[in-house]
Amino acid sequence: MINIGRKFKRSFILLMKALLIGAGFQILLYFYVGNFTKKDYISTENSVRSEYGIEVCTEKRNFVFIKCMKCATETMATIIRRFGYKRVLNFVLPVKNNIYLGWPYIMEKSDYRPSKWPYNIIFEHSVYNNSVMSALMPNDTVYITSIREPWNRLVSSFQYFRIGDIAEVPKNNFTEYVRNIEKYDKTFSDPKKHKFRGCIADNFSLVQNLQGHCLGMPLGFPKGRMDISKNLTAIKEYINHIEKQFSLVMIVEYMYESLILLKRMMCWSLQDILHHSSNVLGVKQTYAKGNNYNIYKNYSHIDFIIYDHFNATFWRKVKAQGQDFYDELDHFKLIQMLINQFCFVEGNTKPNGKFLTIPKSRFNSEFNFTSDECGLMSRYLLIDLREQYDRVEQPKKEDLTGKWEEPPRGCSYPIPNH
Repeated sequence: MINIGRKFKRSFILLMKALLIGAGFQILLYFYVGNFTKKDYISTENSVRSEYGIEVCTEKRNFVFIKCMKCATETMATIIRRFGYKRVLNFVLPVKNNIYLGWPYIMEKSDYRPSKWPYNIIFEHSVYNNSVMSALMPNDTVYITSIREPWNRLVSSFQYFRIGDIAEVPKNNFTEYVRNIEKYDKTFSDPKKHKFRGCIADNFSLVQNLQGHCLGMPLGFPKGRMDISKNLTAIKEYINHIEKQFSLVMIVEYMYESLILLKRMMCWSLQDILHHSSNVLGVKQTYAKGNNYNIYKNYSHIDFIIYDHFNATFWRKVKAQGQDFYDELDHFKLIQMLINQFCFVEGNTKPNGKFLTIPKSRFNSEFNFTSDECGLMSRYLLIDLREQYDRVEQPKKEDLTGKWEEPPRGCSYPIPNH
C-alpha cells in the first residue's frame, strides 16, 4: 500500500484534475482511490458496515432541515429531496402547489398535507418552532440548518430578488441602498410592491436578521409577536437554545466540509451527498464593503451574532473529527468533480454515457452513478414528491384543494418542466 502524505496527496489531486479532463480519467481514479482502502466501508440500505461485517452506524432518516433564503438551500434540495425520494420517505409537503410550509409565518396545520403515515422529513421553507415540529416528527428527529456570512447573503439577495429595482433605488446603486437600507427595505416590503416580489410576504424583511427569523427567534413578525432584537441577553439565550436543538449548523462558505460532517453525523453514503449547485448567480458587479459593512452589521446585528457563534462551533466539530476528515474531504471533492464532468455540460444535464463507476475506497463502496441519477440531481423533485404522495396516500380531492382553494398565506409558482 502506498502511503501518500497529506501535502503530496493534495498536489496529486491538482494533477489529477488536469489529467481527468481526458478520456483516461477512469484509470487514474482507480489509482487514486487505492490510497484510501486501508479500512473499507460498505453502504447498505440503512446502515454502514465495516469490511468485517460489524455495524458501525445506522442511516438516519428522520430529520428537519430549516431553509433560509440564499443559504445554498436549493443546492441542498438536490441532496435531501433525492435522498427521501429514492427511499420513498414521507415528507411534510405544502398544500396544493404551494412551495412554502407557511413561511415566513410559523407553520400551522392548514399549511401542510395530511398523512396516514408518520412523517420522516421537513425540508420545504418553514420557520423553526420546536413545539409545532416535535408534534409532527418522531422522537429521534435530527435538526439541521445552513447559514451564510450575512454580508454575502445580502449581496446575493440584492441580486437574486431584484431588490434595487423593486425598492426604487436610483440607478440600482448598492451603496445608496445600504446607506439608506431601512428606507429601501420598507419600500421593498410595502404591500403596494407585492406583485413584484412574488412569494415574499408583505411587511417582511429579507435582509434584516432573516436567519434569526428562520431559526424561530421572536423578532416582531408578524405584527404582535414578541421582539427580542434589542435584548442581547435574550438573543444569546435563544442562540444557546438553537445550539442544543440543532445537531448541525452548516456553513455555506464551507459547503464541502459541511457535507462531510452531515454524511458522518447521519451515517449517509458518499453517493447521498453528491449534488448539483442550483440558483448560483455570477457576481455581476463589485460591492465594496468599507463603511457599508458596518452599516449593515448594525442593521442586521442578530445574523452576525448567529454566524460568529455557529462558525466557531462548526470548526470545533471539524477539529473533533481527526485527520481522516481532510482525507475524506479531498476524496469527496474529486468524486464531485468527476460527477459534474459526467453529468453536466455548461450547466445543462447531458450525461457522458449510461453510468460512471466510482471504485470503492476507505470512504465509499464501489457504485455506479447513472444518467438517471444525473436527472434526479437537476430536476425539481418537489413535483415528484407530490406525485409520490398522491400514489401512497391516495387522498380525497377535497383534502388537497377544498378548504385551501385560496390559501390565506403561502405561495404557488407555475410548475416547471421536469
